[in-house]
Order: sequence, then C-alpha cells, then structure tokens
Amino acid sequence: MVRASRLADDRGVGTVLGVVLGAVLLCAGTVISSLVSISVTHQRASVAADLAALAAASQNCEAAERVARAQGAVGVACSTSGIDAVVTVAMPAPALLSTIASWSGHEAPVIASAARAGLATPS
Repeated sequence: MVRASRLADDRGVGTVLGVVLGAVLLCAGTVISSLVSISVTHQRASVAADLAALAAASQNCEAAERVARAQGAVGVACSTSGIDAVVTVAMPAPALLSTIASWSGHEAPVIASAARAGLATPS
C-alpha cells in the first residue's frame, strides 16, 4: 500500500485561509472606519469654524470662542479686521488615532479648519 506524503495532504488549509481572510477583513475594516471618522471630524471642524466665524463677525471673538467650544473644538484662534473675521478651530482626532499616537509616544493629533465671515454691507 502506497502512503501519501504529509506534504501533499491539504487538510486544514481552509482553516488557515479562513483565519488569514478574517484578519485581512478586520484590518481593512479598521482602516476604513478610521478614514470615515477622520472625515466626519473634519466636517465637524468645518461647521464649528463656520459658526464661530459668523459669531465673530456679528459680535466678537469671545462669542466665537463660546460657539466653537460648544461645538467641541479644543483650540480657537480668532482675528477681526474691519468687518471681516477669520476663525481657526481645532477638533480632537478620533479615539483610534489618539490611541495609536499615545502608543508611539506622540501627542494626540488635532484636525483644524478655518473660516472667514464678514458683515454684509448695504450697496
């Protein structure tokens, strides 16, 4: 009787391929989730900057800072010149990026956005 070589035996290959495919899908899902959360945070920063710029143009920079902080911004820079106001806000990065940054010994990143607003002048 001829016995098959152990190298030619493919039992268990499906399990190994399943585990590898599961790991690849898990990594891809994590990357996609991170990109989506970065995009959402960037949009939130843009909205906070827009609202804060409107508040600065109609009132003052203190009002702009209150509005930005109410939107979750962690850093606010405001400048007014005449009837124009320029506001820059920073939002904390998503939790996964903050965790990765802390593992690597870096500060947690922030996502910044700037907006400009001015009072309408009647013509």
